[in-house]
Amino acid sequence: MSHAGLSAYLCGVRYLWVWVGAVALAQVDPRADQLVRRSRKKLKSLEFMTVQFTYSVENRADTTQKRINRAGTLWYRPRQNKFRIDLGDVAILSDGKTVWQFLKKEREVNISSYDPKEGFSLDRVFRVYDQDMKVRFDKTETVGGRSVHKVSLFPISDTTEYFRVEVWIDPQTELPQRMRLSNRDGTVVEYQLKGYDTRPLADSLFVFDVKKHPGVQVIDLR
Repeated sequence: MSHAGLSAYLCGVRYLWVWVGAVALAQVDPRADQLVRRSRKKLKSLEFMTVQFTYSVENRADTTQKRINRAGTLWYRPRQNKFRIDLGDVAILSDGKTVWQFLKKEREVNISSYDPKEGFSLDRVFRVYDQDMKVRFDKTETVGGRSVHKVSLFPISDTTEYFRVEVWIDPQTELPQRMRLSNRDGTVVEYQLKGYDTRPLADSLFVFDVKKHPGVQVIDLR
């Protein structure tokens, strides 16, 4: 993956669960409010989560930039801030204290300290936002063969990086199946989520073991 592609991905991950945090819903559409609150509650209740996803990043304000399309898997233990993201040629792991970014083709791993303020921190994704939002029920449609409800959220403040978040929620599972974020700089990030699995995850999944990767170049940035 190119540096630009990885940066775009991490930017997208930063907002994947933007509506899950402590969001104060203002000017509420009752139906949309109920859907969002139930989905947020369901996600917060999960101790373990594995999910398959595809995503795209497109800058509609700059047509010279190519659309980025990727697919991957996320493993997550939110209560311990542990996560692992695998994009095929890149893996990002954290045990809540250390972050490893493994570039498989380059046989290189970059090690840094975990910082919840960093853009790729899923802990930040889940908790940082505390914005007043307008919420609106849009419609019911089909995504991935399932009937889902689409809602839109609009931040009241104009200081947020995004101006609209669209979420497609499965009423049966109360989990998001699709998400689109429209940013003020013209960037649009869209996710398709599927295959939620809540079975336990071993701690070893979130640690990069150099011994299991002989010959890898280690760059310690701590």
